[in-house]
Amino acid sequence: MNDPAPDPATTGANGSAPRGRLPAGPWGDVIAVLGTSLVLGLVGGVLWWLLTEPALFTVGEEATLGMGEVELADRFSATGWFTVLAAVLGALSGGALTWWRNRDPILTAVLLVLGSLVGTAAMAVVGRILGPPDPDVAAAAAQPGDLVPAALEVGAGVAYLVWTIAALAGALMVLWSPSTDGEV
Repeated sequence: MNDPAPDPATTGANGSAPRGRLPAGPWGDVIAVLGTSLVLGLVGGVLWWLLTEPALFTVGEEATLGMGEVELADRFSATGWFTVLAAVLGALSGGALTWWRNRDPILTAVLLVLGSLVGTAAMAVVGRILGPPDPDVAAAAAQPGDLVPAALEVGAGVAYLVWTIAALAGALMVLWSPSTDGEV
């Protein structure tokens, strides 16, 4: 018996998946979720850098650094922006990826947790790289009374969990939503 010819609309010239398409099955889910999370993390890092006004240290005698109340608020603001961006990106990615890659909801949920860690790490690293350099290095070359920007960093460790929690909440919204194909 002859095997039927592969459908050219769903396969490439050599019978493989066509260019631009993700492979079917679990590997496609892995690539889609982790890749999307990485890209969103990179975008989030750039947005975090753009939205955050760096706090300013005042250089004292012997290159010591001091900060007033207004600058402390700016430092808190950096963590706030990180948290807001992580919540938005997490909820959107969790909902969209669960809706898109719904073949295996348990695998998708596990991948969302891993992807949220990838996205959070990418966002933190990109923001840190784009933000001001280490203030101690800048203070060593500054004169007393000069202002030196603080490095862009997250001030509360719990902010690193926000993307994960938001992604799982977004996934639950999709999984618990009523079906549109008539199933109950």
